[in-house]
Amino acid sequence: MITNIALYHVQLPMKFTFKTAKGKVGVRDTLIVRLEDEEGYVGYGECVAFVDPFYTLETVASCWDVLCTRYLPNLLGQEVSTTLPQQWLSEGMPMTVASVENALLHLQCARLGVNTVEYVLQQPLAATVPTGIVIGEIPLDTLVDAVSNYVSQGCERIKLKVSPKDGYERVQRVRSAYPNLMLAVDANQSYTYQEMDKVRAFNGFDLACIEEPFQIDSLATYQQYRSTHDWEITTPICLDESILSYDDLVYAHSHGLLDVLNVKVGRLGGLRETAKVIHYCRDHGIQYWIGSMVESSISKWMHVQLAALGDAYMPGDLSDSLRYFDRDLTSPPIVSRIQDCGTKGLSQFVEVPNGAGLGVDVDIEAITSYCIHKKLWQL
Repeated sequence: MITNIALYHVQLPMKFTFKTAKGKVGVRDTLIVRLEDEEGYVGYGECVAFVDPFYTLETVASCWDVLCTRYLPNLLGQEVSTTLPQQWLSEGMPMTVASVENALLHLQCARLGVNTVEYVLQQPLAATVPTGIVIGEIPLDTLVDAVSNYVSQGCERIKLKVSPKDGYERVQRVRSAYPNLMLAVDANQSYTYQEMDKVRAFNGFDLACIEEPFQIDSLATYQQYRSTHDWEITTPICLDESILSYDDLVYAHSHGLLDVLNVKVGRLGGLRETAKVIHYCRDHGIQYWIGSMVESSISKWMHVQLAALGDAYMPGDLSDSLRYFDRDLTSPPIVSRIQDCGTKGLSQFVEVPNGAGLGVDVDIEAITSYCIHKKLWQL
């Protein structure tokens, strides 16, 4: 039975301002759900919405309201179950739902003594995963030096944030310096359909993918445009924020709208929906990889573990916690290591925890330290 529930609004100061075509983040506001049962077992989940609706329509404020007024009070005194009301999944708030489901799953798996991701995906995890770095819109004259720094540390994949302003030049500079580097770009829907030529210009850079190039107001509109215009984009198209559910993925695939999928647990509505999405990708030959949202390690550790399933298209956005924050919310935080692979050079990787529940300890002192508002429910 669930006897104690806490919701924390946490503000994590960032070491730098992360800029994309849609906005910037200098302090990471996030919501942490904590559930405890009568035996003292605990589960945590993170709601990864942003303060402003630049990524999806969910915001910290709207998620807090729904969690406080509807979702969390209904769990108090209930038996631990990971079966959520079907209505919740159809309300258009996947990040809110994910925070509750992940907390319930972690609680259940802590009780069972099994790892949450292994339990839901029903397969073992690799011991390590390679790291990937995403570089925001930093000054152009510092870009190659930044890439060089990460490559020298053994990072195998770089993703650049790009926009119509100078996206081509950014990619050109990095590709000229590193002809063989696994390189991807993310446009965050910043190109209009009238700027198709600018997107086609990336064809010659041998990119792993271009993520969300166009301003997609709906998948149906996007499909109509692709079917009635000369496409001629040979770079693999990766979708992220356009796919908010399993049904969205089925629609996009059936209409030929994507080659690659960026998988994020919060955006898809929780770990069970994420598992359905991964199985669909495998069954239909869709390449997928594991993304990240400048989130705390409470949710990012799950992404590390999903990357350890072994068939990701490319390394995910899974760099060190301390790249972003002075102190993260788990112990240990996410820390990469560097291995000398002889003739192949250095390789940077993260060791994958597979202990019970989340696999690591949540640092409740850190949560309390960074908390600006909390709400409690107790029997």
